[in-house]
Amino acid sequence: MFEINYNGYTESIVKNLLLNEHEWYFKSDPLYKYVLEHVDKSTGDRYLNEIMIRYNKLFIENKELLIELCNENDKYGKTIKEDFPNFIFCSPTNLRYILHSFLILEYMQNKELNNLNIVEIGGGYGGLCFFINKLSKLFNIVIKSYTIFDLLEASQLQEKYLKKLNISNVKFFQLDNFKELNADSFLISNYAFSEISLDIQKKYIEKVLLPFISRGFLCWNHNPLYQFVNKKIFIDRASRTDINKLFNSDFNMVDYEMNEKNNWIEEFVVTF
Repeated sequence: MFEINYNGYTESIVKNLLLNEHEWYFKSDPLYKYVLEHVDKSTGDRYLNEIMIRYNKLFIENKELLIELCNENDKYGKTIKEDFPNFIFCSPTNLRYILHSFLILEYMQNKELNNLNIVEIGGGYGGLCFFINKLSKLFNIVIKSYTIFDLLEASQLQEKYLKKLNISNVKFFQLDNFKELNADSFLISNYAFSEISLDIQKKYIEKVLLPFISRGFLCWNHNPLYQFVNKKIFIDRASRTDINKLFNSDFNMVDYEMNEKNNWIEEFVVTF
């Protein structure tokens, strides 16, 4: 099973936490980039292409807002930027956040979900939280609360980072240190759940998912895949070729990977 070593990542965060926000450099630190902020130019182009195909009208009508959000998110951390001629000079990771935010918010809208309490497992520096909060109004979605579970060091960075970006509706917890959550919360976990150990996955299921989660959106790019049973997660090994057999009618695969000729993005999303 794929599992990331977070030692260098947390080491980088600790060093950055000792600095003021204008001295942060984590977005260009190789130790940090091993885990996050490593979307390259070509992958950014693919994300932008997918946004313009799937959400062309939304993108065109709100291009100024999207540019503003990218510029705001790139303020801190000594961001490495690339030029996107159809957009702006920005971090390619912003384009991933925009696409994932659109996919998540569109799913909420289609399922008529609103006034939501969101729980995110593995929040990075808070980037997805930032974009979802800022873009939710485009889908007429109200977010009542947002909770991020993560390593303590990551939580400390998220709290400082999101405060600088004026996102105030967020709580920061660790798996072994959290207060009661809202029932029927909406789960988000993009990549993190597939990168932690099986033991920690099971603890999240027992402590967070089973008691508090009713709907969700998960994205991963590593095996094993995860089997959903009775609208809860059950860990199981499975091959990608059998993925359609794993889900009953209550679950949906959001298939946005593209073939090589159309700039392949190999990611898998499950909504429930």
